[in-house]
Amino acid sequence: MLYPYIAIGLIAVFLIYLLYHLIRKDKQKVRVVLLPGLFFIVTWVIIYYSFLR
Repeated sequence: MLYPYIAIGLIAVFLIYLLYHLIRKDKQKVRVVLLPGLFFIVTWVIIYYSFLR
């Protein structure tokens, strides 16, 4: 079962994307992407917790 690794990979891509925009000093883009990204991560944590418990 490789499904948990998909979520970990998506979180890693999200963090790399945020770091990329922080390095470019594009703070507006970080603000636009941060809350939907965190919502996505929290949603997946709840789903995996409920299924794997």
